[in-house]
Amino acid sequence: MTGATGLVGRALCEALVSEGVIVRVLSRDPHRARKRVPGARSYHSWEPMERGGARVELVEEARAVVHLASPLVAGGRWDNARRQALYDTCVIGTRGLVSSLAQARSRPEVLVCASSVAYYAFDAAGVEEAVETEPAGEDFLSRLAVDWESAALHAEEFGVRVVVLRTALVLGPTGAVQRLRRAARLGLGGPVAPGTQRQPWIHLDDEVGLLLLALGDARVMGALNGVAPHAVTSAEFMGTLSALALARGGLVPPGRLAPPDWLLHSRFGAGALTVTQGRGAVPARALELGYEFRQPRLAAALEQALAA
Repeated sequence: MTGATGLVGRALCEALVSEGVIVRVLSRDPHRARKRVPGARSYHSWEPMERGGARVELVEEARAVVHLASPLVAGGRWDNARRQALYDTCVIGTRGLVSSLAQARSRPEVLVCASSVAYYAFDAAGVEEAVETEPAGEDFLSRLAVDWESAALHAEEFGVRVVVLRTALVLGPTGAVQRLRRAARLGLGGPVAPGTQRQPWIHLDDEVGLLLLALGDARVMGALNGVAPHAVTSAEFMGTLSALALARGGLVPPGRLAPPDWLLHSRFGAGALTVTQGRGAVPARALELGYEFRQPRLAAALEQALAA
């Protein structure tokens, strides 16, 4: 597993270990990974940009490879240098990992690779419900997701089943939702204009549930939308979060103030587009396969995430 020290990686590792699965972690900092993910069997140095990708002998021993390493969740201004770093880590890093599969004498049954709902086109009006077969958008993040997934899907040529999980905002005890909660507690709980855009989300329990589904069910191939079944707009999402933040000790009543566009663009550059324009996505494939969401409704999911 790569990306094991992140919010999703830690939860998935815990779930796998609890089921008796042997997990080997690939990390840029194995010492840090050992502290943050104590249940794995072993920890190995891995550099996404290193020629040759992951160590071939580890790939040959694996029944599955889970590739969650992604800098998309990190903050910072999205200038040209940041865009290049995103591309290198997501796309070139995945190509390196898949090159290890190509070199291996025996290969894992499945590769599960992270992706993003940013694959789909913007939908500021909040009317689209993108299923997994919808075409990609044209902006930078959409093109990045296309190349990222293409790099992973190349492993199919070597007989490996590939699943790319197009993930939305993950609600958990750490991460972006906690930063949004802090803003809401200060009264900045209003939706970013226009407010009608979709805010796709998924609870951490279901993100892990879908990853386990992808690992264990041979019917799962290709794209899988990692989103909750009940879609909400940005206004609904921030309204619900603000109400919960106030109930849990907000400093001021839930506000309708939202950061102005100029501030978003100053802070995040092109990344502001991920906030100001939504992307509609529905978990069509997961529902078709019979997956039962543990946290399908936003209010209960946020309540559980904030209480953790």
